[in-house]
Amino acid sequence: MKKALRMLKNTTIFILIFACFLEIASWLYIRFINPNIPLPTYSFVNASSKFWVYIDKNFGVWHEPNSNYLHNKSCFVVQYHANSKGMRDKERDLIGKSPRVILMGDSFIEGWGNEPEDRLSDRLERSLGHEVLNFGTSGSFGTIQEWQQYKHMVSKFDHDVVMLGILPHNDFKDNDYEYAIRTGDDAYRPYLTGIYPDLKLVYLNDTLPERNHPKPLLRSFDFTLREWSSFYRVMRYLGSYRIRDFKLKSRWLAEHDDAPSAFPSRYHEYTPLEWRTMKYAIEQIVQEATGKKIIIFTIPTHTDFVHYDGTQPALVRDLQELANDLDFTYVDLLKEMADKGINAKDIFFVCDNHWNSFGNEVAAEILEPFVERALQ
Repeated sequence: MKKALRMLKNTTIFILIFACFLEIASWLYIRFINPNIPLPTYSFVNASSKFWVYIDKNFGVWHEPNSNYLHNKSCFVVQYHANSKGMRDKERDLIGKSPRVILMGDSFIEGWGNEPEDRLSDRLERSLGHEVLNFGTSGSFGTIQEWQQYKHMVSKFDHDVVMLGILPHNDFKDNDYEYAIRTGDDAYRPYLTGIYPDLKLVYLNDTLPERNHPKPLLRSFDFTLREWSSFYRVMRYLGSYRIRDFKLKSRWLAEHDDAPSAFPSRYHEYTPLEWRTMKYAIEQIVQEATGKKIIIFTIPTHTDFVHYDGTQPALVRDLQELANDLDFTYVDLLKEMADKGINAKDIFFVCDNHWNSFGNEVAAEILEPFVERALQ
């Protein structure tokens, strides 16, 4: 019995020493060799923190005012903060003292995974010398929601220029009422039904959902472990890669290359109904923003770059025709980035196919001249 206890003691000591060695080695690896992996923050994380919630009766998902959220993935750790209006932005007044720009869109615009200063809105604000208010939000936020957001919230803020980022990759789906019914998606958001141009707003739910959900204790433990262990961080980062042809590829890129037919480009593939729905929402935004300069730009994903051959995609043609009819400026970031020789792999996170800091920098450089002209 004593021998067994002694062996258990020695084994435990060995495991603890080995674990400490791995932790120290991992910390040194992150600190001095691979800065792409965030160091632990040594903080406790509540995964039930309510940052994105179905809180607005008109457009659904928004940020809880004055809320915080630690967004923790294998290649970034970012603390999000919502101001008193629910914007992931600094405090903004309804009354503006100089020409101001409004920026709307989904997670790309919100700045998913990016520090505030690295986002498109903050970069434009610094370079232009004018306020650029960020109304972007994650949560499957499509053009119908953006119309309702502009009508009921954004329009209350003084502004001279409206910028709207469209993500073809999922905006068509976010607008699709039939898709929501078919897949059982019960998220609270507005849809459009009817025959264009006689469309009307409908909601799948009569009321906003209950916001008191059970606390995800296991998820909170996982999030906290990420913040206390460098070794766990390194393992998670390596999990963001896959081995293909004896080379490391980011997981999302490997998944695309394994089955490219499963990832069509929505710059090319959308139905007439999907286009009419998006078109109607854009028309309503333009009408609501009468007297303002409007800039609409499309955001490409890696899949869109793969399918791009230099010719004009159908969506670009349709949006440019609509821009000519409604007198707004349209910018296709796919063409602009491709013409600059940008490698799509460089503008997205390794562990997540959203823009990294460089992606935001490239987008800001492209869009700045258009915004500057609109402000004159």
